[in-house]
Amino acid sequence: MMSAQLQRPSQNGAGLPNSGNSSSGTNIPPGTRPSDLPELPPLINRAGDSKSPFLRAHSDSLVAWQPLDDHAVDRAKRENKLIFVSLGFLASHYCHLTRQESFSNPTVASLLNENFVPILIDREERPDIDSIYMSYNQSLSGSGGWPLNVFLTPELEPVFSGTYWAAPQGDDAEENGDAEKPLDWLVVIKKVLTAWESEEVRVRDEARSMVVELRHISAEGTLNRDEVEELHPPPPSARPVPTHPAVDQLREVYGEVDLDQIETAYQRITTTFDPMYGGFGLREKFLTPAKLSLLLRATQFPRVVRDVIGPNDCSYISEMGLHTLRRIVSGAVHDHIGGGFHRFSVTRDWSLPVFEKMLIDNALLLGLFLDAWLLSGGHTDGEFADVVTELADYMIGGKVLSPQGGFFTSEAADSYNRRGDKDKGNGAYYLWTRKEFDTVVGDEQGSETAAAYWNVREHGNVDSEYDPHDEFLNQNVLHLVKNSARLSKQLGISEGEVKRRIESARAKLRSYRERERVQPEIDTNIVTSYNGMAIAALSRAGLALIHTSRNSTSARGHKCLEAAKNAAQFIKQELWDDKEKVLYRVYSDGRTDTRAFAEDYAFLVEGLIELYQGTADESWLEWADELQALQIKLFYDGPTLTPTTANARCGAFYSTVLGAPYTLLRIKDAMDTSQPSVNAVSVSNLFRLGAILGDEAYTYLAKESVNAFGVEMLEHPNLFPGLLCGVIPWRLGGRHWIAVGENPALMKNFFTTPRASLFTLRYHKPGMPESWLSRRDHRTSKFRTEQGVYTPLASATGTTVDGPEFIVVDPRYVATQL
Repeated sequence: MMSAQLQRPSQNGAGLPNSGNSSSGTNIPPGTRPSDLPELPPLINRAGDSKSPFLRAHSDSLVAWQPLDDHAVDRAKRENKLIFVSLGFLASHYCHLTRQESFSNPTVASLLNENFVPILIDREERPDIDSIYMSYNQSLSGSGGWPLNVFLTPELEPVFSGTYWAAPQGDDAEENGDAEKPLDWLVVIKKVLTAWESEEVRVRDEARSMVVELRHISAEGTLNRDEVEELHPPPPSARPVPTHPAVDQLREVYGEVDLDQIETAYQRITTTFDPMYGGFGLREKFLTPAKLSLLLRATQFPRVVRDVIGPNDCSYISEMGLHTLRRIVSGAVHDHIGGGFHRFSVTRDWSLPVFEKMLIDNALLLGLFLDAWLLSGGHTDGEFADVVTELADYMIGGKVLSPQGGFFTSEAADSYNRRGDKDKGNGAYYLWTRKEFDTVVGDEQGSETAAAYWNVREHGNVDSEYDPHDEFLNQNVLHLVKNSARLSKQLGISEGEVKRRIESARAKLRSYRERERVQPEIDTNIVTSYNGMAIAALSRAGLALIHTSRNSTSARGHKCLEAAKNAAQFIKQELWDDKEKVLYRVYSDGRTDTRAFAEDYAFLVEGLIELYQGTADESWLEWADELQALQIKLFYDGPTLTPTTANARCGAFYSTVLGAPYTLLRIKDAMDTSQPSVNAVSVSNLFRLGAILGDEAYTYLAKESVNAFGVEMLEHPNLFPGLLCGVIPWRLGGRHWIAVGENPALMKNFFTTPRASLFTLRYHKPGMPESWLSRRDHRTSKFRTEQGVYTPLASATGTTVDGPEFIVVDPRYVATQL
């Protein structure tokens, strides 16, 4: 779960008005519609006015979609109607299916248009709204997904929600009494409408109670206060102006979370591990990058941490991560023809994916496979090397990389199988019948070998259990079931010949697919946080590839690094207002009005730190420092005179600013899901910037942010893998290197070492006392000026280094000291 605080709306129209009070100032008691108000004209579909590709895809819908704005919310208040909100994203199969099956149904559209105010939200633009109502939906059903459909009071309090509902079964569906039939749209709409019209007072009371309940069940990050004061609502007269929290730099952060929680987390994760197929659980499988990253780090953590866990256990834990990555690579979530990975698998054995391809998944997986490759030795022909290069090529190859330099959000699950088709199919771009497969590959021997390798069967390879509507009948999703060594023995040919046949088949299938099939639609949103992930991953991967021996690999590394720099420059040019000091979240045919959330700052700062460490260009570090200070100012739960329901005074970052538009709760995101949590990434950034810049305030806030979730981490440490990595620098400090002059050996060792605990690289250029970095870091005048690599003697404590307390580091052995 995520933590949240009830938030009193702002008074300037940006937030939600109080119950019964429209943002235009019209005071209308709930349940009434004054007779002197003029009759409002029918709603018209405004989705086409949006820059969002997801909203524009609904521009021809029969539903009169409204964006989330004052006009739509005011209308619901004036007419005393429930609001119907549908949240989704362009790539989603079930969002596409719902648009095709249900929102095109005249009866559904008529009911929604006449009795509700239908609002459509792109979750890529408003993850804050999505998080709040997803928490509500999960409290009802224990599950989530998209589209997320929610009925709200005019004050945006949730009444009922669900994800995918079946297409209408007929007007008499609700009377048929068939409990076996799935819940369909007409049943849902009519039941909700009947409840509102006949029992509005009860519906409103229950909705208000649910908002209070959501606060209690989502209270992480607000429980670990030193004080036991009651939380009061913020003053209604003015919105508090956030400031950089005052930090007593000499004060230490004390808390109960310690290295033991890492051991406990590993024990609990181990109990859910699937030893046969990798991953966690015995049903559908998710990529869980933060959890896998924690597993891979086990053998790389400092010795004291490994002693707590147990050296033998560390090896087993790391192998769990490697085994899972091997299964992911061989499974159907991997696009074996074009590269990249799909969102998750609906089967335990990774054999049937959900076909969306998301930038965030592929960026995070690039970092994971890079660590796995480096853990395995980092040789150019070693295990996982081909996955790293393939993923890098996918990201910079043109499909998800915009001509301007930013990265697009996703590729859709649904597409046309052939040009001229009228209907899109789920996964159509990636599916093959055996006949088509054989025809494209051509020669019989090559086809038989490749079919055995990828499990291509005459009648398809999708189990009927997972295909109740026969949409994958006779279709094959490629996944590896026999490796080249096994096929070599089976076919009586050399392993080299097996690999040659497979690569030949792959090239033919790829050429055919790109030539004959219609590529899935691209969501052209360019999102700041997602681009930050791509910048970080490509910077690390590029630098590791540059510092390997082969010229081709090195050239690919330079391309990755250049793509990372171009993406950062794009964000700075298009989504950063340097004059007003405002970061925006989304570019889609121009900058949208949505300002950045805490996650946008966190992931972009992480990417900029990687760029600085890889290029020695301090302009990236300067911008990272500026953004970090802004993130603290806007989102940090710092000291206030009195703890309130919108500032608990516990430390850590809220996901939204105080008074964010149309938000009922102020959330602290700390549990890692498909992406690392805002606070996990922010803690890492603060520790790294604190070390590189010699800024004790950043280091203090990092520790305080970890401690803010102490109550929850003590009880469920396995749910916080990202924050657990922050416990180590809190308790043990880190390793920090200062490079003076050219140091090729340092570069090679630093950039070919897998991630573990905190370690940083800072460049010092003697003779430049007026540079930004020299002025920003108060320690600069005390640094050594001779060429070499140095580490502060006190770096393990994270404290200020004085005078000559530096020791020389042999750059050949940097990796052994991380």
